[in-house]
Amino acid sequence: MATELSPFDMRPVHTLLNELAGRGMRLHSLLVHREGQTLLDLWQWPHEPSLKHKMHSATKSFTGTAVGFAEAEGLLRLDDTVLDHLGGRLTTRPSENLSRMRIRDLLTMQTGQRRGLSGATTRLRRTGWVGEFLEEPVVEPPGRNFLYSSTTSHVLSAVVQEASGESVDAYLRSRLFDPLGITDFTWDHDPEGVASGGNGLSLRPHDLLSFGILHLQDGVWEGRRVLPTGWVQKASALHVRRAVSGEWNGRELIPPAPDTTADSGYGYQFWTAENGIYNASGIFGQECMVFPEHGGVVVVTGAMGDGTYHDLPGMLRQTFLTAFRSSDGDRTVDSTEREAVHQWATGAREPQRLNGAIRRQGFTATYDFDANEQGLKSLSLRVRDDSVQIVMEDERGRHTIEHGVGHWLRQETRVSSWRLHHTYQDTSASILAGAEWSVRTDTELRLTWHFLESPFIDLITLSLGTDHITVEHGVNVNSGPTKLPTVTGRLRSPEPLDSDAVLATDQLT
Repeated sequence: MATELSPFDMRPVHTLLNELAGRGMRLHSLLVHREGQTLLDLWQWPHEPSLKHKMHSATKSFTGTAVGFAEAEGLLRLDDTVLDHLGGRLTTRPSENLSRMRIRDLLTMQTGQRRGLSGATTRLRRTGWVGEFLEEPVVEPPGRNFLYSSTTSHVLSAVVQEASGESVDAYLRSRLFDPLGITDFTWDHDPEGVASGGNGLSLRPHDLLSFGILHLQDGVWEGRRVLPTGWVQKASALHVRRAVSGEWNGRELIPPAPDTTADSGYGYQFWTAENGIYNASGIFGQECMVFPEHGGVVVVTGAMGDGTYHDLPGMLRQTFLTAFRSSDGDRTVDSTEREAVHQWATGAREPQRLNGAIRRQGFTATYDFDANEQGLKSLSLRVRDDSVQIVMEDERGRHTIEHGVGHWLRQETRVSSWRLHHTYQDTSASILAGAEWSVRTDTELRLTWHFLESPFIDLITLSLGTDHITVEHGVNVNSGPTKLPTVTGRLRSPEPLDSDAVLATDQLT
């Protein structure tokens, strides 16, 4: 293949793909836009471009945008105190520091609180999440020190809702989503109906790219001003020069040590850098990065575990600064590298292969469990010629899941997943389910669930005994443990499972 002209150098991209693979950082999509064109559109099976993806903390940048609209419409001022809008929620007299906390302190994560609050714990609350924030001690004057906290962003959502009379997702629909053509999105809410300001937005990667392009174009879309004049400059400015998210200990974000190296700053719900690059960022590898000086936007979605996803923003900055700068001079590209990226893209879209060995055709059994940390109450198993059906009963009810043997089956499920999914529990989730028997024995069955609109892949191993079953349940990535304690169930009856009697809440599609 001969060399060809290209708006950016593909060699650093190939290097990035190899590094991600070498470190086990699973890439779901990689989109690159430059100078009015989408130049790279990579995606990995089974995360097709038409599917939404949970954006986690990249949601914060959308919440910040809602604040920008509300300010422009005169519904609030950035120097308003938080209590100007939410003071009615207090049950006790506020501290002096809390009374001084402004909306701009929320935008820049400089609340003066002692610890950072995460959605991983907040989502477990049965009451409104704003109360958790107002109860947290404000130990120093706001506006001085950075402390990353998802609940801080949630309070911004509550402020906009209080000021506008609409939840943030409804408020942004006509102002942001409709002008960009974003129609397929969901946004989680807290028990009081406040849109989750720090996380919980799901939309397509291409829609996240549109959000980045809108900012690259200073808030203008197809010749029409969408964002308030000047908001992009405010949001992307380096309001905090040294910003580190801190360490998660399973309950809270602990502030980093004073000598911790920081490679980013913080704007208004965007991470920022000295060179003007800024990004919306979510756990497990969700990024929307804007390169103003180079006319570029890069979007990534993925499934990257603890110890790796924190490195992704720096990797993207280095990769695409090199790629864009190289092309600013000599625009010839090594065709070998371009072909290598093409081959990666082709291979990435191939479905994961499953062992198609069939064992124990016609086997049926039901097992009961004592109270356990998996939340599993009972499990029924039915083995067919080319599929395996399980019926699981947990605290959310009964769930029928069909697994292809040698192929994948797509369906909707309500199965309890929050323990391994960063405490997210969707009302219904799309999955691909497959089953594989051990090549050595017919007593071990491995089940895989690909959650199509999130980073999570659940791995369940069933070990069959003569009168019992052992269940191991793990996941590819999580903010906490990636494996639940193994549980053992007792055989209830060897009688065949009556499928007509099963109340199936999940649907095969």
